Amino acid sequence: MSSVKKRFIGLLVTLALVISIIPVTAATAAAAAINVTVDGKKVSFTVAPQTINGRTLVPYRTIAETLGGAVKYDEKAKKATITKGSQKVELTLGSKTAKINGASVALDAAPANVKGSVLVPLRFVGESLGVWVNWNAKTSTAVLETKKTFKHALGTTTLNSVPKRIVILFNGGVDISVLLGVKPVGAVESYVQQPFYEYIRSGLIGTKTLGDETQPNVEAIVGLKPDLIIATKDRHEKIYDQLKAIAPTIVTKDLADWQDNLDVAASVLNKEEIAAKFIADWKVKVADFKSMLAAKDKGAEISVIRINPNGSARAYNTGFAYKIFQELGFATPKAQLATKQEIINVTSKEQVSLLDGDYIFDFTTDWDGDGAIFKYQKEWTDSPLWKNLDAVKNKKYYKVNAVTWNLSGGAMAAKLMLDDLYFYFDLN
Repeated sequence: MSSVKKRFIGLLVTLALVISIIPVTAATAAAAAINVTVDGKKVSFTVAPQTINGRTLVPYRTIAETLGGAVKYDEKAKKATITKGSQKVELTLGSKTAKINGASVALDAAPANVKGSVLVPLRFVGESLGVWVNWNAKTSTAVLETKKTFKHALGTTTLNSVPKRIVILFNGGVDISVLLGVKPVGAVESYVQQPFYEYIRSGLIGTKTLGDETQPNVEAIVGLKPDLIIATKDRHEKIYDQLKAIAPTIVTKDLADWQDNLDVAASVLNKEEIAAKFIADWKVKVADFKSMLAAKDKGAEISVIRINPNGSARAYNTGFAYKIFQELGFATPKAQLATKQEIINVTSKEQVSLLDGDYIFDFTTDWDGDGAIFKYQKEWTDSPLWKNLDAVKNKKYYKVNAVTWNLSGGAMAAKLMLDDLYFYFDLN
């Protein structure tokens, strides 16, 4: 099949998926009456909420007072001001720039005058006042919650407002926070490229480092006075009681399951709209990749390996990269499956066949930054038995980015890994 034809098929698949994830048509959205509930109770308005350019706007006074805020409107300046506790929100008619406690923030829709009433973006007002905001497309209802209980891997946690001072204790969660546009007050440092991985560093300026994710600095966490800690069971089950004594703590179930970790963080941090768009784009790209993949590579056996600091090697039938290969429809080498192990340690060159596959991807990590581990890697790749592996003979052995293929484990890293795979499978 020609490259042009493959790309055309991929485009059709992409278009079909995009259409499938649009919940309603623009015409339907415009025609449907918009409802708003706060903690399950329907809010009544004198002027109905409006959908303008795809965004829900509501009368600012009604929604703000329902949420416990005090409101005023300066007719001359065309400015609405909402105060709730220490929070002060200022919006100006026709302007996409608002202020929260004096700091400027961008709006995705400007406040509008409808039938003499000032309508403002519902999501922004809710988020700025610490309220969870979600859209129920089936009932055309904006659902606002001032208190929310979350089930997680080690229990349940109740929050009384959307948290603002977040501490994140695993690298995948740090990646996800940057994607969601939430800067944590504290986060564990990266395994390499400290303090944070270069591809996300610009989004973490001012974030305090809290040590390694396997042993975070509990005293430093206390000093930050967080209103939420996001941890993961794989790393932090033993210190969960300590963490929840400091602040409400949410624990994800699997360090390597970036999609579930994204879902958890987005729901807690009130960023589900960003997460939903990312996942929709991801599914489109996965479908495109699979449609373009050559027939000979569909179901290919993929070996994910690394060389260890002690000179041994290992293959992974678990983890971040492995999960992505499974989603893309690739297989696990039969010899590895026969071991019935998720992590296969290979201690001698005579066992090197356990590392073989149709493709071998090697994310060996220079932990100490001195290049010493690459001497061990060279010992493996220079050995006659290594050179006899099928993937090596077919020139399908690749050294890949250890950060985005293994160490990070976040949503943005997943996208970067998938971008790499277009190159390795000659799909660019």
